[in-house]
Amino acid sequence: MIVEIGYGATTIDAVARAAGTTRPAIYRRYASLAQIVSAAMSSRVVFDPRTDSGDLPSDFDALQKQQIAFFTDPLVVRAMPGLIEESSRNDTLRSRLFEDIMTPRRAAVRRALDQAARRGDITAGSDPDEICDLLTGPLLLRTLMPALGAVDTHLAEVTVAAALDAVGYRRADVATVERS
Repeated sequence: MIVEIGYGATTIDAVARAAGTTRPAIYRRYASLAQIVSAAMSSRVVFDPRTDSGDLPSDFDALQKQQIAFFTDPLVVRAMPGLIEESSRNDTLRSRLFEDIMTPRRAAVRRALDQAARRGDITAGSDPDEICDLLTGPLLLRTLMPALGAVDTHLAEVTVAAALDAVGYRRADVATVERS
């Protein structure tokens, strides 16, 4: 419904009718339309906690592919601006959005960094939340402001390169060539 008519035009009454239920039934589970939409968006892309390719760039690439799928999903594209705007006035929604959207991403980045540090690919100590923000921020910004450019593989490559640089990742073959 949001994809078809937009976030601002969607109401709890319309959702209840489409679901074949009542407003009170919806409100027993969700406090607002925004909470319904946040939950629906968070179910669009589930980050696999077992992802470990053995290579940090590959792990970040996989994460960004999942993020591209999320940030180009029609529901996310149509709902995110309204949700962000509404969350500026609603602490409960802001917390829910953070929990639904950012927490899984931050956990995935933390796992990838921990695995890379255990392998000796990077030195431990990078802030996983900052690295997640480097990966996610530009995609979110372009979702909110499409005139800035597409959420695409090029943006994913740029954000992965920035994150790898921020954690001091150096491929062994690159370091060898540079020393020669």
